[in-house]
Amino acid sequence: MTPRTSKIDLITLEMFWRRLVSIVGELGSTLRRTSFSTVVRDIGDYGCAVFDARARLLAQTPDSTPGLCGPLGAMLRHFLVAHPPATLREGDVIIGNDPWAGSGHHNDVSIMAPIFHEARLVGFVITCCHHVDIGGRRATTESRDNYEEGLRIPMLKYYREGQVNTDVLAFILGNVRSAEIVVGDLGAQVAACHVGSERIRELCAELASGDLQDLADEIVARSDEVTRAEIAKLKQGTYRHEALIDIVGGATLTICTAVTVTGDEIIVDFTGSSPQVAPAINCTLSYTAAYTVFGVLCMLDLPVAVNEGTLGPIKVIAEEGSVLNCKFPAPVFGRTAIGNFLPDLVYQAIAPAAPTRICAGAGATPMWGQYMFGKRADGENFAPFNVASGGLGARAGKDGVSCLAFPYNVGNTPAEVIESEVPVIVEERSLWEDSAGPGKFRGGLGQRYVLRLLEGELGPVGDVLASFRGGRFIHPPEGVLGGGDAPKGFLSIRGESQDAGRQVVLRGGDRIVSRIPGGGGYGDPRDRSREAVALDLRNGLISAEHARTRYGYEAA
Repeated sequence: MTPRTSKIDLITLEMFWRRLVSIVGELGSTLRRTSFSTVVRDIGDYGCAVFDARARLLAQTPDSTPGLCGPLGAMLRHFLVAHPPATLREGDVIIGNDPWAGSGHHNDVSIMAPIFHEARLVGFVITCCHHVDIGGRRATTESRDNYEEGLRIPMLKYYREGQVNTDVLAFILGNVRSAEIVVGDLGAQVAACHVGSERIRELCAELASGDLQDLADEIVARSDEVTRAEIAKLKQGTYRHEALIDIVGGATLTICTAVTVTGDEIIVDFTGSSPQVAPAINCTLSYTAAYTVFGVLCMLDLPVAVNEGTLGPIKVIAEEGSVLNCKFPAPVFGRTAIGNFLPDLVYQAIAPAAPTRICAGAGATPMWGQYMFGKRADGENFAPFNVASGGLGARAGKDGVSCLAFPYNVGNTPAEVIESEVPVIVEERSLWEDSAGPGKFRGGLGQRYVLRLLEGELGPVGDVLASFRGGRFIHPPEGVLGGGDAPKGFLSIRGESQDAGRQVVLRGGDRIVSRIPGGGGYGDPRDRSREAVALDLRNGLISAEHARTRYGYEAA
């Protein structure tokens, strides 16, 4: 191989590359610390990234959810079609939330700022946050089309040369219920963009070129080489898997996954999957691609942070009009009900060719949580998003992790936070015995989670409107390579079994009971070490019956 010629020496390259990663970390910290909502501050449902002047991704926040980080490049390119670089000025800030351009539903609002240094456009910084309210129908899969799902913000200038565009601010204020929180979080996004722009200007001042281009060229080219080299280690061929996914109302969709390893590229093709549906669980292609690519990158486990070079060798295909590439105006609010499954399905398909690189089905998939809208006794409105996660699937050589968000990568809402925001009490939050799929390596455990709405003077004023996320009510998390499935999920409200997605009216004293599945198992359960089974039994993670029937273990 011909040695690479570089305009930047390797030590300088490493230092500035790390600086970029540090800068997006500071972006994320700024956003979380200045945000008004629990969904950003405590759960971490946001994404931030820095791009060069050619709109190539250089670094993104590593602790963000893939559904918000992954589509930032697509969103930026759409921003630049609406506002070509030649029309941008220092201090401009662009806003928009088109689901087909970005992260797949209206609640995720993107804000971008061009970065100028010495009067030259040197790059872009962009953030995306899940906002607690965006108008329209509240957090439901029952919307009949995209127009019912809230405020659609065109790609407009939120700031013009450093001054807020009061016209844009006015129509946002006029269309959302929790205006103070929404505008506060938008302000946090603007603050993060400001910090990112300042740090990039400082970095450019230290670079001999005065801009990011030589540095960006090296980052992208070297990352592309590393990614292709890792893909070339995989066994060539096409690997297929067909999965059934239950959705609201007891219906079942089919997702067909074909993973092709060809030379130094990976193509993930979902052709043959179910067409788009009436419930608001459809995915836009940008959202589908984000979670698919994230799953592939986890499998590759590259030694470099995600950037344009790591993305290039991975292609995603989905038929237009399918549930993974829906046409406007399909309803899309609850797209996590499908999109969260995509890394799992990639792993199920490619497992025979890459057994040491994948994990079994995740009980955390899809995201479980509750939206609750109402008024506290002190007169304040509440509208939080409360998240709780199931278990991660087992891996080659390791049990799965319990109660871990995957692949959406947001936090379990602390009990103290939800109890301070909403008049509820967390009656139980515990590991769910026998919830892990059995295997040579078992899945991570899921959780039992019980909420009770308070009554009387501590309870809400009037009714509470709630909407629930969750899944695996019919088709459980799958084991892999001989591993067993985990149990199905369960949700009840006032003692009545439910599935997720519909709006429900709650009153004081109502109980919400969730049993969120664990992850699937890896390998034959009979091959699990007897010591590991005995330890799980002693720790109360499995019952004696489970040990006997699933592992062939008889307690002494």
